[in-house]
Amino acid sequence: MLIVDDEEPIRELLARWVQSLNLRPSIAANADEAVAALNAHHYDLAIIDIMMPGKNGLWLADELRRNHPDVAVVLSTGNAAMIDNTPPRIADLLIKPYKRERFVLAVDRGREWRRQAVEELERQAQLQAEVQSRVADIVDEVGRARRDGHDEFDVLWQIAVARIPEVVEHCERVERYTASIARELDVDQWSTDLFVRAARLHDIGKLAIPESVLTKPSPLTRGEVSIMRAHVEAGVAILSATSIVSATAPIVRASHEWFNGQGYPSGLAGTAIPLASRIISVADAYDAMTQDRRYRTRLDSVEAVSELLRGAPTQFDPDVVVAFLNIVNRH
Repeated sequence: MLIVDDEEPIRELLARWVQSLNLRPSIAANADEAVAALNAHHYDLAIIDIMMPGKNGLWLADELRRNHPDVAVVLSTGNAAMIDNTPPRIADLLIKPYKRERFVLAVDRGREWRRQAVEELERQAQLQAEVQSRVADIVDEVGRARRDGHDEFDVLWQIAVARIPEVVEHCERVERYTASIARELDVDQWSTDLFVRAARLHDIGKLAIPESVLTKPSPLTRGEVSIMRAHVEAGVAILSATSIVSATAPIVRASHEWFNGQGYPSGLAGTAIPLASRIISVADAYDAMTQDRRYRTRLDSVEAVSELLRGAPTQFDPDVVVAFLNIVNRH
């Protein structure tokens, strides 16, 4: 267990309490010492004082979240008002002056938090391995069909129809919206045909997502969100392995980028995002908002358009949103 506090008497007190629980304490007087210790040794739990000179405890907690996600964090402070400003992913919050019984409870909560975090990371690793295995199986299946003289696009689409019919219906609607937006933006016919094909295949990577995540009836955990996001690269891998639809892979890869650069997987921004991807992003979002999901009801068209307008120019290209709005207004 790592104890991080700039006051030596507190470090010594907590270290004695930790030893009395048959646990091994280590101490650090500031955030930099703590980072060095974390990089050199493994810890299950870190008890971190919020108010320290230099980098404070909130900075350190965020550092652990990013680089040591399986280490439980208990924050401590002498200012009870900090309760409203603590990050959400901590195991507990201690208020000074400490009471031993409350400290023991915080340690118990930290150890339980870590147990759950380790289980989640292990499950995430298993799911990621399953995604990769499914991608390989799909690539093999399409490859065999190609060698037997079948059209890759048709084979891939029939696999999707059989395995992810709800996703297929969504993709068909996104395809139609994409075609309309491309025409509104005076995109040439050859490019429009490519955009439309990419729109139909933009979620093909969901073939590789385990059903426990893809069809989960409640909101996804952080780990499950990471697995769901893997459908983008899974789709790119599947499409890149083909001969006749590989040109759609770069479009699909960028279809979840945000206009302000805060999307994934590459953090592209503005016109660095292919136009086709910017169009698909708007079409995808509109359709997702106007369809019932397992954990929320649909928005009507006016509400969905309002959300698109609010999302420009952060998530969406404003020119694409305006083009889509023109289409909606005419119909």
